[in-house]
Amino acid sequence: MGRSSAEQAAQNRTRIVEAASRLFRENGVEAVSVADIMAAVDMTVGGFYKHFASKEALVEEAAGLAFDEAIEIWTKIFAKTDRETGELRARLVAHYLRPDPQRHCPIIAFAPHAASGNASDAARGTYDRGTGALLEKFFAGPQSGEGQADPDALLLFAAMIGARVLAEAAGDAPWLGAVRAAVIDAAARAGSRDQE
Repeated sequence: MGRSSAEQAAQNRTRIVEAASRLFRENGVEAVSVADIMAAVDMTVGGFYKHFASKEALVEEAAGLAFDEAIEIWTKIFAKTDRETGELRARLVAHYLRPDPQRHCPIIAFAPHAASGNASDAARGTYDRGTGALLEKFFAGPQSGEGQADPDALLLFAAMIGARVLAEAAGDAPWLGAVRAAVIDAAARAGSRDQE
C-alpha cells in the first residue's frame, strides 16, 4: 500500500469511528448496523472489514472516542474558572443538565451495551475506564483521603447522570424541570458548603 493509500485508509478509518461514535450515542449500539455506519460515511459495507474485524471492535474505538470527547468538554468547563472544586462541580452539573438533543452522554449511551451479554471484554473495559475517567474529572482531581471518594460528590454524580437519563427517556415531561432544578440546586448548595 502506497503512502497516499495508507493515509487515505487512516482517514477512512477515522471517519468510520467518528460516524459510529455519533450514531451509537444518538441511537444506541444495538440499533445501529454496520450498513448504517458505512452509509453515513458514503462507503460500502465490504469496506468496513478492511478496517475492523467486527462491529464490536468498532464499538470499543467509538466508545473510547466518545469518552475522550466528553473528558475534553468537561476539562474546558473546569478551565473556564479558578473556583473551588464544589463550584466547578455545580458549573458542570448545570452544563450537563442543560437540554440539548444534540449532546449525548457516553455513560448513558453505551451503558445498555456494556451491561448486555453482547459487549466484549475490551468494549466493557473501555466503558469502565471512560466512566471512571469522567468520575475522576468530576472530582476535579484525584480522590481525596485514603482511596475514599467524597460521598456527597458521588451522590451528586449519580443524581446528575440519573436526571439526564430521565430527561432523555421522558422528553419534555412537565416534571423534568423540577428534577433538573433540584439536582442543579443540590450542586450549588454543595459548592457553597465546600467554600465554607
